[in-house]
Amino acid sequence: MTDLAPTSSARTAPPRRRMPRDLPRFIVLCLLSVLFLAPVYWMISTSLKTEADTIATPVQWIPHNITLDNYREVLTSPDGNILRWTWNSLFVAAAFTVLHVALCALTAYPLARMRFPGRNAWFWFILSSLMIPGIVTLIPTYIMMLNFNWINSYHALIWPGLSGVFGVFLLRQFFMGIPRELEEAARLDGANSLQILTRIILPLSIPSLVTLAVFAFMGSWNNFLWPLYTVTDVDKMTLPVGITTFSQRYVTEYGKLMASTTLAAVPALIAYLVAQRFLEAGLSTTGLKE
Repeated sequence: MTDLAPTSSARTAPPRRRMPRDLPRFIVLCLLSVLFLAPVYWMISTSLKTEADTIATPVQWIPHNITLDNYREVLTSPDGNILRWTWNSLFVAAAFTVLHVALCALTAYPLARMRFPGRNAWFWFILSSLMIPGIVTLIPTYIMMLNFNWINSYHALIWPGLSGVFGVFLLRQFFMGIPRELEEAARLDGANSLQILTRIILPLSIPSLVTLAVFAFMGSWNNFLWPLYTVTDVDKMTLPVGITTFSQRYVTEYGKLMASTTLAAVPALIAYLVAQRFLEAGLSTTGLKE
């Protein structure tokens, strides 16, 4: 019996290459990236143009005459001190962030770890305040600042927004995922509630605390409406309010406006890059319960 050699037609055909499963998702993400990065590119490119090129037609997507004069004029402008505005924003955002995180942690701890009558009712009552638009409380809060004589001061920029409901909700959900055995062991060793919070709960909640801190810093840094009403002194202005001086009633200096906006975005971008890994950990674990 002779062996028959396999013919070419009987050979197994090579498998077809299938389209990667993640390719459509990758394409969609690329399109969304272009959509979100286009305004950033336009901001930076406009800041590098001369004032005549910013309004030239057709639109110059790539600057023909790259210049740094807009940044130089913004940093040395006699109309306002952008370095002073940056310091005001940094001070207000840092103070607000520290106080906001501390207040939210002190509020979230009893709602998550302590047992007392009406605990859930208090939590839902606090959470329901999210349904109240912030614009509704603008005038009453402004009148309160007038009565305290805090207009044109840092107090008006820091204290009114400290009681954030979102921060209480975020930390409460994270605190509920910490095993109670750690807390019970600490109580057996004689620790009180404040010691348990500062020595056990908070060290284990670094991702959620950093996440809340980044949100608080970004919210305070980008806040525009409230500082616009409460601060009229040029030396007390924050950066978002100060850069509007480059947009006057009849003339808008687009190059200077985009240069100052680019400078204003740098600290927020640095804060996000530094805290990125904590943000991912905090958002991915928030909501897990024991």
